[in-house]
Amino acid sequence: MLRNRLFAVAILVASTMILAACGGSESAESASTVAAQAPETTSATSTPSTTNAPAPTTTAAPTQESQESQTTVTTEPLKVISTCDWDSPRLSSEDASEPTGAGDDVALAVLGSWQHTHINEGGGFKPVKLTTDIRYVLTSDTFLYCQDVQGATEHGENSAPLVLEGDEIVLPSPATGYKIVAWNENMMVWLNHRDDSLYLLQRR
Repeated sequence: MLRNRLFAVAILVASTMILAACGGSESAESASTVAAQAPETTSATSTPSTTNAPAPTTTAAPTQESQESQTTVTTEPLKVISTCDWDSPRLSSEDASEPTGAGDDVALAVLGSWQHTHINEGGGFKPVKLTTDIRYVLTSDTFLYCQDVQGATEHGENSAPLVLEGDEIVLPSPATGYKIVAWNENMMVWLNHRDDSLYLLQRR
């Protein structure tokens, strides 16, 4: 009788241990399944992946050259002919509408290339001869006299330092110089101190 009871108790203990072992295995398997299906998380201190991240957009700082090109306004300098320019034809002597008074700053107005088209020796302005081509070229520091007169001088050129004293063009001796009597943007009247004749000049 006692033996039968001990045998029954042993069977009960063994059954309990088997059930406990089976339950623990299912719990571990369930836990591993849940872990496998859970989304991967990233630690707050880990470096995030940049494999598919868009490249950061950067804006280059403007250089000094680009800033100057945006703010500096360039202008073309005034083109001033500094030669007699014999390759270009003489101007016509048809227009004799001389200026009658002073225009803008004479020191600026006188600069440029001029054609002597008319002369007044006391009887009003008359065209110079077609065989006479007289040009004057004045720059900031040079007075250039250009003369092409048939039978006398062919493409002659003489230069001197340009000296302006008010409205007087002062030339070195023996030249007598000129007085600028009247002018506008495109025409001038000079008084030739040698014989007091008046020259009408037109801008080339």
